[in-house]
Amino acid sequence: MIDTLKTDLTFLPLHLGRNRIEHNIEPVDPTLEDRSGLRYYLDIYIPAYRQSPELERLLKLPGAEKPPLLKGGASIFEGAFFRLDELLNDALERTKPEFKQEGMSVIVSLTMPVELRESIENNGIVIPGSEITRPKIWIIKAGLNEEDFAGWGDQFFDKYLLETRSFLTSQPDGKVIGSQQEEYLYFLLNQSPAPASVKRRIEVTFEDLSTQTLDKGSLEGVGLYQVICAPMGPQALGLNSLPKRVRSYKVWLSNQANERLSEVRTYRIDPRYRQQERFILFSNSRGGWDTLRLIGEGSETLKTSRTLAEVDRPLGAALDFPEIKIVNLTGERELTVSTGWIERNAKQTLAYLDELLLSEELYIVTDKGHFPLDITTNSLLDSEDSADLISRTFTFKRTTPVQNFSALPAAPLSAARPTSWRGLGLVYMLDSLGKRNGRGRPIRLQKYYTDDNSLYKPRTEKPNIQGDPDFIADFLLPGGVTGSTPYPSAAITRETTYSRNNCGVDMVGGPLTISIPAGKYGGEAPGDADALAEAEYKAKNTQAYVNQYGTCTSAPELYQVAIPSGHWHFRANDPSRVTVHWWGGYAPTGATNHMGTIVPDIGNIWFLQGQTGPYILPAGANDLNFPALSNDWRFAIKGPAFSTLNLKIYRNGTLILNYTHTTDREGYDYQSFPPPANGDLFYFKLTTL
Repeated sequence: MIDTLKTDLTFLPLHLGRNRIEHNIEPVDPTLEDRSGLRYYLDIYIPAYRQSPELERLLKLPGAEKPPLLKGGASIFEGAFFRLDELLNDALERTKPEFKQEGMSVIVSLTMPVELRESIENNGIVIPGSEITRPKIWIIKAGLNEEDFAGWGDQFFDKYLLETRSFLTSQPDGKVIGSQQEEYLYFLLNQSPAPASVKRRIEVTFEDLSTQTLDKGSLEGVGLYQVICAPMGPQALGLNSLPKRVRSYKVWLSNQANERLSEVRTYRIDPRYRQQERFILFSNSRGGWDTLRLIGEGSETLKTSRTLAEVDRPLGAALDFPEIKIVNLTGERELTVSTGWIERNAKQTLAYLDELLLSEELYIVTDKGHFPLDITTNSLLDSEDSADLISRTFTFKRTTPVQNFSALPAAPLSAARPTSWRGLGLVYMLDSLGKRNGRGRPIRLQKYYTDDNSLYKPRTEKPNIQGDPDFIADFLLPGGVTGSTPYPSAAITRETTYSRNNCGVDMVGGPLTISIPAGKYGGEAPGDADALAEAEYKAKNTQAYVNQYGTCTSAPELYQVAIPSGHWHFRANDPSRVTVHWWGGYAPTGATNHMGTIVPDIGNIWFLQGQTGPYILPAGANDLNFPALSNDWRFAIKGPAFSTLNLKIYRNGTLILNYTHTTDREGYDYQSFPPPANGDLFYFKLTTL
């Protein structure tokens, strides 16, 4: 049985390193007239090494602000822009699965935190207050196409993955695979609270249609923002050794309580004999690795290139003296192979094959290992209308030059000077809230010779990560305090930006106060715990959450709320159909006349949307504060065409206007109402009669 999805999670955002990343430093005070001496600087800090809690400066970027723009008589100052994606993406690395990898492993080179520090100088002198350290952001070596990035780029990891729980792949579900196929799924752990362990779980369907759910290994102490590599092929999961033949199987990842963290993907094992079967392992756009099974006809060609030199023939040389000498001889192997007929998900699979042409790393899987390839096919027909059976042919070449011939079997392991790995540094193990659990493990591993404890030559170090055969597990730290943290989170007590909108008749909902106590989260660096607390607030600051946990007021016109001095408060029972507007043209200080100053309009009415300025607020917003300006205040109401609407306006709980109107075909009405005074609490109640 498939595990129940764990829902009470917050998904943390990341930036896509293979898409455009820009950082903007806000401009200096626009009143500064001489701006020729302004220079903007951005310091970029990244981890000193993989998993390091310490950040070191990668680069200091200089920049200049864009020249001010004149638009509609207004001056627009945009500040300085810095493009970061190429620089940061190059600091990240993909990690290819091991040959025939069976156990899960953790990838720490695919993501990293980045800290940006701003400063501005005027004629070489730092402007006071311009030195700002921005909260850390996280980058992943992944990308989307430009169409999807335009809509999902800022919310792919915290919104899209929340809804889909996708693995880092775009391949269609229901994949048909071979019984010996290497298959891998990658999963990003950007979920808070973090799981104590991650399990690989499968549901197997046998040929007699009976099913069985199995655990296939787990990882302990996986950290936030790390990526899990989960081998999902039949051989890695041990399906070929089960007592009954497997027809298909479903895979997913769960936490220590068997609560599902990921989506569920289905694989079908091809039972038919295939005369030929080849596998291409390649990196995909989302940071994972996919396997393409090629069952069509193929051919391999060896192309050679020779460089010759002519040699002078000595007098009296023998008949077999070579007058042409080979100076250089290299060979290149080329593979041309067809996918075979695509029998399932043909349309989706054909589009997905774009990934192969866009891949930056490719390997062919052989009985001796993964051999690097380059794809020479540079065009692909993405779709065919009215096509019956579909296949595609690709051409690859091996990137390793061929200089000799041999056809030996895979070599046995040979004895060598004994080596091992020892730990370097220390990282504290954290619980699901980012606090220390009293245990620790080495950050890195260093290779050494065991016969004399000397360093291995050349000096070799690697991250200490789960899934590595040399991994050193965590251990109890003497004096370690469970639940401690060097940087606890600050308290948050803040109203939601949403108000409850599913209250009953004659009731109204207001915003919900979300309280997150101080110290709920922990972090190993300043700002880490606060980021987790802010992520929790963001996850709860939704209409659905407020509708579930917010309150409704039975006498809404008697509401009480603190407002700033010199303002009045707007609240409506149906803010989607009631808006207000103050027209500056009739104000005493304003001016549609031929002299006076034009005072900008304010309100949340529909025709102000898209404009910028003080007190221009979104249509449909509720619980708004406006300045207590006199004279021309107006309301707009809307409803179905030719319907009768009733609007009651209450000031401080007292009915001051009872207005009934039958709409025209447009469904709108626009009228004035008595001007609010300082401290007034207005309530607008609209009903359709």
